[in-house]
Amino acid sequence: MCASITVREIQAKSILCKSGIPGMSYSVNPYTGCEHACIYCYATFMKEYSRHNEAWGDFVDVKVNLPDILSKEVKKKKVGKVCIGTVADPYQPIEKERRLMRSVIEILKQMNFPFSITTKSGLVQRDIDLLQNYPNASVSITLTTIDEKTRKIFELNADPINDRLDCLQQLIKAKIQTQVFYGPILPYFSDSVSAIDAIFRAVKTTGVKRVLVDKMNYLKSKVELILAKVSPQFPEAQNYYTYLLKHSNQYNIWVKQNIHKTAQKHNLIAEVLF
Repeated sequence: MCASITVREIQAKSILCKSGIPGMSYSVNPYTGCEHACIYCYATFMKEYSRHNEAWGDFVDVKVNLPDILSKEVKKKKVGKVCIGTVADPYQPIEKERRLMRSVIEILKQMNFPFSITTKSGLVQRDIDLLQNYPNASVSITLTTIDEKTRKIFELNADPINDRLDCLQQLIKAKIQTQVFYGPILPYFSDSVSAIDAIFRAVKTTGVKRVLVDKMNYLKSKVELILAKVSPQFPEAQNYYTYLLKHSNQYNIWVKQNIHKTAQKHNLIAEVLF
């Protein structure tokens, strides 16, 4: 964990929250705020409710009463699929110390709740012992690029790409249901035919068969920050993003066509979420 991160322990009123994600009944987030500080993150709206003055990425709230609250909630609510990590990575660095995910997995398993974990962190491998032999568990590892230079611009504090690819291989080896979340697609950086092909080739080497793909949501609210980060090194990106904002429908069609063609080429299942 970065020493500059402000950590606050909080008492959550609820842990197992209703989800609006298709196919998911509930969401669970052990933390509010995320050390990864990805510049495209849509979850920055959570700062409005956190009462923090720090920038997004500079604070984490730890829901210290999670085991107690979640244990009570799973006994009262109807069994349904749980998405873990919708507004903050559940395996961000602080999890190494706090270990809240161990409790989440144990409690959900005990009550036979199916769940899916989404993370950019290889720390999920720590919990392979809990995930193994539980058919209702799945893990999605996020890949937005396989270029480290690009990763450091968009996801500076997240795990390096090779670490994520290694993690995928270990999860597959452990026979845990595993997929890649290719999202968000990074305009200009990971949306070209060659970039999509490179990502799918890398995925193929890990043994993963299924890829979920999503666009960059809320782009209008993020474009100023993104361009401030990328323009010094990639000034031509300015025109690319300007065009994209004006022609998003055509762009989405073009990207989806390339995704499906490339997935077929590599014999992968691609589910496009936009």
